Amino acid sequence: MNQFFTLPEHVSSTHIILTGQEAKHAAKVLRKGIGDSIYITDGAGIRYTGEVEHIGKNELRASIKNKHHFKTPSTTIELCLGLIRKRDRLEFAVEKATELGVSRISLFRADHTEPFKVRIDRVEAAVLSAMKQSLRVFLPQVNTYDSLDDLFERDLKKTLILQADITGQECETVNTRKEERLMMVVGPEGGLSDREQELLKLNNALGVSLGDFRLRAETAAMMMSAIFGNKKADPFESA
Repeated sequence: MNQFFTLPEHVSSTHIILTGQEAKHAAKVLRKGIGDSIYITDGAGIRYTGEVEHIGKNELRASIKNKHHFKTPSTTIELCLGLIRKRDRLEFAVEKATELGVSRISLFRADHTEPFKVRIDRVEAAVLSAMKQSLRVFLPQVNTYDSLDDLFERDLKKTLILQADITGQECETVNTRKEERLMMVVGPEGGLSDREQELLKLNNALGVSLGDFRLRAETAAMMMSAIFGNKKADPFESA
C-alpha cells in the first residue's frame, strides 16, 4: 500500500487532488492509471480511498470512495532536539521520530551547537516522506528555536519534560499514560551546557537513562521516540 499526501484545501466533498511531485510520483513512478485505487492522507487525521479519474501534467484527480477518520493521540509527543550540523544525521533523526509516533518536532540551537544554516525545507521533506511511508495520518509540525530558552517560553503547564540523561532513572519506571503533553529533550553533539541543564531543572525536567553508553544525538532521539512515541492510531469513524 502506497500512501500519498495532499493539502486539506485540495479536498472537496467528492474529489481529491494531488499536485506537483505527489502527482508525478503516482502517475509516472507507480504507474497509476484511470480507474485505479489510490490512498491519500491530508496529514490531519484522515485517510481517503480514491479512484483515479484524471491525470494531467502536474495534477491527478480522484473521486472519493471512502474516508477514515483517525483518533488524535491522547498525548502530544514532542521531540526537542538540539540541532545537528551534519544534514544526513539530522534528517535521519526526524525521519525515525516521525515513524515512531512523534506529534511535534522542535529543533533548537543549543549552547554547544556549531554555527550553520539549517535547511528546514529538507527537514520537512524528510518528515513528510516518513509519515507517508509509515502509513501515519498525522503530519508532525516542525519548528525551530534560537535557544532552549526560547523553546521553554511556551506554556508548559500539563507538560512532562523528559531529558535524555545517562544518570537518570530507568525509562521503564516512567508512567506517561495520563500525561496530556510529553516533551522529550535531547541535546546536540557535545551535549547540553551546564546553563541548559540548570534551565531543565528549573522546569522540573525528569532525567531518563537510555543505557550505560554514550549515544549520538540522533540515536538518543530515536530511542526516546521508540520508547515514548504514539504506537496506535485506531480509526473511530468511517464515512
